[in-house]
Amino acid sequence: MDLLDTANRVIKRLPIYWQQYKTIIKSDGILRANLKTIKKAWRFIITGGSKARLSRLNYKDWQKNIEEEYLNDASMKKDYKTLKYKPKFSVIFPVWNKSKDMLWEALKSIEDQSYDNWEICISDGTTDEKYIEETKEFLTKFQEVNKDKIKYNTIPVQKGVVNIIENTNNALSMANGDYVVFMDCDDELSPNCLLEIAKALNDNPNYDFIYSDFDKIDQEGNRYDPSFWPDWSPHTLTAQMYTTHVTCYKRELVKELGGLIKGTEGAQDWDLVLRYVTRNKYNVCHIPKILYHWRVYIGSTALSNSGAKNWAYDNQKNVIQRYLDRRKLKGEVLEGPFSGAWRIKFAINNNPKVSIVIPTKDYVNYLRDAIDSIRKHTTYNNYEIVIINNNSTEEETLSYFNKLKKEKNTKVLDWNHPYHFGKLYNWAVDQVDGDYILILNNDVKVINDGWLTEMLGWCQLPEVGCVGAKLFYPNGKIQHAGVIVGAGGAAAHAHRLCEGDDFGYEGAASNIRDYLAVTGACLLISKKLYLDLNGFDEDLDPAYQDVDLCIRAYEKGFYNVYTPYAQLIHYESITRLDDKNKEKLVKDEINAEKLRNKWPKYIEARGGDDPFYNPNLSYAHEDFRIRKN
Repeated sequence: MDLLDTANRVIKRLPIYWQQYKTIIKSDGILRANLKTIKKAWRFIITGGSKARLSRLNYKDWQKNIEEEYLNDASMKKDYKTLKYKPKFSVIFPVWNKSKDMLWEALKSIEDQSYDNWEICISDGTTDEKYIEETKEFLTKFQEVNKDKIKYNTIPVQKGVVNIIENTNNALSMANGDYVVFMDCDDELSPNCLLEIAKALNDNPNYDFIYSDFDKIDQEGNRYDPSFWPDWSPHTLTAQMYTTHVTCYKRELVKELGGLIKGTEGAQDWDLVLRYVTRNKYNVCHIPKILYHWRVYIGSTALSNSGAKNWAYDNQKNVIQRYLDRRKLKGEVLEGPFSGAWRIKFAINNNPKVSIVIPTKDYVNYLRDAIDSIRKHTTYNNYEIVIINNNSTEEETLSYFNKLKKEKNTKVLDWNHPYHFGKLYNWAVDQVDGDYILILNNDVKVINDGWLTEMLGWCQLPEVGCVGAKLFYPNGKIQHAGVIVGAGGAAAHAHRLCEGDDFGYEGAASNIRDYLAVTGACLLISKKLYLDLNGFDEDLDPAYQDVDLCIRAYEKGFYNVYTPYAQLIHYESITRLDDKNKEKLVKDEINAEKLRNKWPKYIEARGGDDPFYNPNLSYAHEDFRIRKN
């Protein structure tokens, strides 16, 4: 078991592979796990063998069907000719303990760019004696070939000491380009990398921060494991560093931010982007193309995720704490679901009142379970439960209402009209005095302590609109982990029917995440914002009213946040389903068409254009699989 424990500790540092590893180990039997099995798991991992992804679509097929449309000489030459603005890029290239062959592959990928206005700023901080002379000789000769475009310098080194901050800042000091592009010395840029960044700047020269998607590449040059990320998501950045590669900043901005800061080693890129976040002036562009290839080999950052080094792991936590300090936010930084992922547990300011509004019509057993679970798991003290009785008739239900009316912080209000989700809530919000409104179904059951404190902690941030929870089916599978707008022709729940402990694509189901929308089955919003938005759109009845509300909040500049740390079982509108399912389906499709007509910018013919999803992922599915065409 010592061997297995060691393997567990090491491999759990690899967030996107941990689930695969667990599956392999379990298949051998936890008590019988041996070195052979662990080696098998490692081979499966480092060769990029994700069963889930390969069963969805081979990445090579995606490259052929999608990427080759723009990643070819003719297309790149055509795009280059259209450029009116050709900014100069300084590629920041700190070197540390790499073979000349690996350095050559990285540098060659810059020289092979389809865009030609660039320079390379190389700072050599090699400390390993077996590389020092070889590296110096190689880089000196490399510079001599093209002195106009290659800048090369060294820093004083100390054996065994990582000088990533000093090394990178030294490279930055040589740069005179309009923009700086950060690159590790063992990785590769795609041939269209700088061209795509230049195209983005031609579309909007005010961008001061640009990032892209990336994949991994092995020592034989095989590409695999693409990471397709959302557009700018500042709250996702508090949980995981997703703007990893490629990153491009306006040079003057990096100077304004003070470059990289000592004490952030192993988390220096994360610290830089979080300092950018706290400027509150966002001019960000996400390029949803693979512009960077992260090399994987034993000892590489891509494999270790830098979390295997305790000092880097500690620095990640400190970087997030400094982010809180800069924003003057009170909260505790806790370990997330896997290494390299973090959770901020916010303190609540001023003890605001939360009105938990639950509409119901009979089905008293579900309502009773919902209320009992709220009282059991709610550690926050300033809340009230407001039941909206919508034409209940059963004697047991009415008797339960009479009991509730006598209980502290509990109200029962009557709304005697035909059921209409939006109209009911628009009326109910005017009847309550909470600072925040929790929109909650009657067919849910809270299953973790502190759920409401967690949601309120995020909702109190001035830039946050709606906050949604993680919902499960009774069998433990995921029912809701955010909403993908455009999926299924209108909107659908992210990671629906995935296993309850599934991390989700790139950790999306298990980390704090910005989404365009979250479900109204459990949604927290400030009363002021709800009223400012004029509540739910009553023209939608009842489907997609929650999606529309979230989109309108986003349109006004608010972010909608999904938290996996508020967890409930959802019985999927069981109290509203009856034998008129056909009629309900027809009505839902009518509302889907209304949503498409109202928000064509987010729901297009191909499926969608949700900024918090990615156009390379399928809108025909909810599990973030790669699209086919």
